Amino acid sequence: MAALLAAGFALGSSTQTMAEASANATANAATLDRSPSSVPENAPPVSTPTTTAPISTPASILSRAEGRAEEESFPSGLPSIGMWMISPKGTPADWLGSPCRGKRLIEPINVIIVDLFAISAEDATHRLLEACAKAEFPRRQGHSSGYYAIIGSQLFEQFPSGDKDSFSDALFVFANDHGRIFGPLEWNGAYIFVGAFSRERFDVASKVKHCFESFDRARDAFAQRMSESSIYKLSSFVQLGNVVLGDPALSTGDHDGIAVVLTSER
Repeated sequence: MAALLAAGFALGSSTQTMAEASANATANAATLDRSPSSVPENAPPVSTPTTTAPISTPASILSRAEGRAEEESFPSGLPSIGMWMISPKGTPADWLGSPCRGKRLIEPINVIIVDLFAISAEDATHRLLEACAKAEFPRRQGHSSGYYAIIGSQLFEQFPSGDKDSFSDALFVFANDHGRIFGPLEWNGAYIFVGAFSRERFDVASKVKHCFESFDRARDAFAQRMSESSIYKLSSFVQLGNVVLGDPALSTGDHDGIAVVLTSER
């Protein structure tokens, strides 16, 4: 994050300083219920929406969620934002069950993308795909898929739909920064996406071959490359409060509870 600040990108009026955001993260550390999963073995699959539309009945998946997958944050000047990436089972995504330092690793939403100029959801999607490619975060295979996120209290599937796809700056067999993006929600004339970005290394000897490295490094790398190479520029930081501190069983790794906001300039 320091690199982004040093680069001198202009920040919007809703921007917090890093010190303020970090202080709020400590004061508002997120918690999750660790009760056993309520998902029955014979539960019906979640219906698959279109790539640009929310699931019509979010409760169909959220009512089955273990913990608080539906937990939302309410940043100023934006729609409500779900705190966590949600697994296909309706639970907070947890790196496919692979622990981090002996704790369950919960995957936070850490990127918000605002398109002020798209004329439709399809146009917003096309513009974002093009921007990610220019920023050297194209779609690549080799990552788990089928996740969801909440924007404006509506559930959106991962986009673009595809088996084992994500946006990544390198092939999965190398250390890489990668992310899954969700949306868009049409909101007050703009189109809103959210993303969950993380850095991983590949370990052929590990049960889960993709080993966690960092949430914050991947978030910052994506924000910086998008700001340098695309129509989306870093406009602010928002405190989502999705950081777990001092919990004996849960962790959000190095995440600081802050999401970067990237806003289209044209």
